[in-house]
Amino acid sequence: MKTVLLLGDITGRSRVALRMLSRVLEDRGREVLMLPTALISNTLNLGRHEALDTTDYLLRSLETWNTLGLACDLAYIGYITGMEQAEKLCAVADRLREKGVPVVLDPILGDNGRRYNSVSDGQLEGMKMLCRHADLITPNMTEASLLLGDAYDAKCGAAYAQRLAQMGCSVLVTSCQTQESRPSMTGYDRESGKAFEIPFDRVPGHHWGTGDLFTGLMIDALLHGKGLDQAAGEAGEHVARQLRGEEKSLLPEQ
Repeated sequence: MKTVLLLGDITGRSRVALRMLSRVLEDRGREVLMLPTALISNTLNLGRHEALDTTDYLLRSLETWNTLGLACDLAYIGYITGMEQAEKLCAVADRLREKGVPVVLDPILGDNGRRYNSVSDGQLEGMKMLCRHADLITPNMTEASLLLGDAYDAKCGAAYAQRLAQMGCSVLVTSCQTQESRPSMTGYDRESGKAFEIPFDRVPGHHWGTGDLFTGLMIDALLHGKGLDQAAGEAGEHVARQLRGEEKSLLPEQ
């Protein structure tokens, strides 16, 4: 049984973030080790929330697990609270990678062409720093533009993926468009040196939790030894089938 370490926010309301990732991975037979970077009362779109930074607890727990001999096969880092936490997570990522554990970073910063209102400059700079300590980063198109400091352009996904890969990581950019304006994902796999684009058909409506569902499914496929392009493509197909009601949905109702 492969074990996944999840570091990110635990949100009190709605199956998103680590609650979604742990559900997806456990449903697929993975053992999950989960620690919060923050406890957040509810999703940020409601306009008001409470948050607790849990950096010290996270670091002490990792030390305890190391003493107990608990280990993982892949690590995920999501939401961070700022630069101070990011610096400490960079050290965590480096130690994991030294042991041969790949680190996946989801730079949670914004969507739909805009930075989230709650995201500070420190969180943005912290994510930029963490990108250089990860094996794979999975920004959406908005987050890719923020990491690069460029204007948002949904048709620049392939160029952004190539530029972000210069940080030393593989890159998957979601929420892009092809030159023909079709929704797509695009990426660059540093291991194979392969660039790719995956067009897809959008399911109408606004859907919560799809990004976290997609990431969990992709991580599971990567643990099966599949390449990044195949893992991303299969994860996207599963999300679409859940949205269309063709298989059991794990998505929250909001």
